[in-house]
Amino acid sequence: MFRYLYPIALMTLLASPACADDCPTAQTAKLGFVLERQGTIAEVRPASDHFVHVLNAYPGGKKQDVIYYRGFFPISRFDDTARSINIPVSDIRSVFPLELKARRALTYAPSQPGKVGALISLELTVTGQEQLQLGSCSYNVLVVRNRFLNGDGKTTSEHIDLYSPDLGFVLAKRYEEKPGTQTTIKYQSIKPLGRVSPL
Repeated sequence: MFRYLYPIALMTLLASPACADDCPTAQTAKLGFVLERQGTIAEVRPASDHFVHVLNAYPGGKKQDVIYYRGFFPISRFDDTARSINIPVSDIRSVFPLELKARRALTYAPSQPGKVGALISLELTVTGQEQLQLGSCSYNVLVVRNRFLNGDGKTTSEHIDLYSPDLGFVLAKRYEEKPGTQTTIKYQSIKPLGRVSPL
C-alpha cells in the first residue's frame, strides 16, 4: 500500500512550491502582476522612479490607462471618454514610506484637458495592519485612512486603502456605508504578469 502512496505524496510535495510561485512577492512584483475581480482585469507594471502603470480591462471591452505614484496615488487616468490628471502641488515623495501610525498630507489639483479644479488636501493616517487574502495568496497590508478636504477645510469624502508595501499597490478599498458598517471591495485573484496573455 505504501508503494502506491509514496508517488502521490511525492507529487504533492513537488506541486506545493509551484502553487506558492503563483503568488507575486516583493521580488517578482517588480516584473508585474495581474489582478482580477468579477471580469475586470488590471495589469500592473512598475515603471521608473516609483511610478506604476496599470491597464484596466472591463467586461464590456472598455480599457483604461492609469499612472500611480508608488501604486497608491493616481496621477493620471485616461480612457475612451475621459482624461483626468491629479497635479501634486506639495512634495508627493514625502508621503512615503508609509508605516504604522504614520500621518501624511498631500495637496493636489484635479484637472482635465483645459480645466484645473480647486486644490484638494488629502490627509493619510496608517491606522493598522492586517492580512488580506486574494484567492490562494495572502498579503500583509497597511490600513490607510484617506480623508479629502476642500479649500475651506471641510471633509468631502473618506475611505480606507488596504495597501501592500511588498507589492507596492492598493489591493482593496473599504467604505463606511453608515456608522459601524463597512464594505470592503477587493480583487479576487492575483497572478504574475508572465502567466497570462497580454490584454
